[in-house]
Amino acid sequence: MATRFLGATLLSSALLACLPGTAQAFRVDYNIDFGIERNDNLLLTPDDEVETTILRPGFGFTMTQESSTWQAEFTGRGEYLDYRDDRFDDTFEGVLTGRLNWVIVPERLSFTVEDDLSIQPVDTLLPDTPGNRQEVNVFAAGPTLLFDLGQTLRGAAELRYINSDAEITDEFNSSRVNLALRAIKELSPTSDVSANLQMQRVDFERDLVARDYDRNDLFARYTRRMASTEFAIDAGISRIEYRDGGGSRSEPLLRVEGTWHSGERHHITLRASSQFSDTASDALAGIDPTSVVPGSIPIGEAVVNASPYEERGLDLQYRFTSPRVTAIFAPYYNRLRYVDTDEFDQNTYGARGDVSWQLRPRLDAGVYGAIGRVSYLRTDREDETREIGAYASYDWTRHLSTRLSVLRHERDISVAGEDARQNIILLTFRYQNR
Repeated sequence: MATRFLGATLLSSALLACLPGTAQAFRVDYNIDFGIERNDNLLLTPDDEVETTILRPGFGFTMTQESSTWQAEFTGRGEYLDYRDDRFDDTFEGVLTGRLNWVIVPERLSFTVEDDLSIQPVDTLLPDTPGNRQEVNVFAAGPTLLFDLGQTLRGAAELRYINSDAEITDEFNSSRVNLALRAIKELSPTSDVSANLQMQRVDFERDLVARDYDRNDLFARYTRRMASTEFAIDAGISRIEYRDGGGSRSEPLLRVEGTWHSGERHHITLRASSQFSDTASDALAGIDPTSVVPGSIPIGEAVVNASPYEERGLDLQYRFTSPRVTAIFAPYYNRLRYVDTDEFDQNTYGARGDVSWQLRPRLDAGVYGAIGRVSYLRTDREDETREIGAYASYDWTRHLSTRLSVLRHERDISVAGEDARQNIILLTFRYQNR
């Protein structure tokens, strides 16, 4: 498919940038690793467990460029999974997230490309297994025009073409056109307010199972930045109207995001939302490349379908950092109500936490854990997952390291006889360029 081909092309380009003589225009950090995994219940079944060994050669990278004409940020990782049990086919998995911005006319006109390639479940009601994964790619591109409306009043017009593509769940595949108009008023050097109108037209490839619709968002935004605090508030209304004459729906829009930090040690982030959204929009909104080279591929939990949904969510993260200890605690709550179907209407809540510390100059250790519960309203089903793990990492040299991790995963379902347990041991040898 075209968008997956794009994601693979960007991954290949990033790899080429890692080679000597090709990275002068970029800062590229990368690692190459080889992992040996022992899994005692690969399919997460309650009985007849499949125990196997997996060889996992992989690479990860971050690629950045910052100039007056080009700004680029990309983060990605690819892994080849070699199952020693012949019942499973070997496979390659890759993820990529990032954006590229080309400044055509300084402070006037730019062109932006964004891409998010992730691994998501085919069926969220089933456990994460080799046969329950698919690539999902969301690509966006278009110009942004900036203009002055007064001494302290600026305007912006953004036009984006968006393409969403799933490897298996093809009802998700769509083409979209998004137009945003903004008027931004500077109140002070540290605060501003804006009026925003966003209009999106969504056309699905499979009209028999997915309904085309138009979405309009009208909201005001207030932001303020202080020495130790930053926050932003969006308030307005959203409307979805189906083009097949199937009616419309309007809901209030409210988003709040704030951060507080005390020096370099304590950092708190809060996000709250009540809004319409969908899987493709969430993917683009979540693009946030990191300067840390990824050492694993995250497996998502998104419901990949064509339906927009009403989301009400709350996320809190506390982070403590000291020269030798880093700790994170992050509780969350999410409520999803789908517009086209109630099959996946759910309430989700849980928390995760991890602590890492430097035992010696070259030796690090850590523990982590997570618990989450999903309640499906239509079927009165509840899924609870728990994870607890520990790791130790030793740096042999500046570039070479070894990591040993142990993870226990538990899955309890309100359906009788479906509870399962899984233990994973992973030994990784890694080379990094910096």
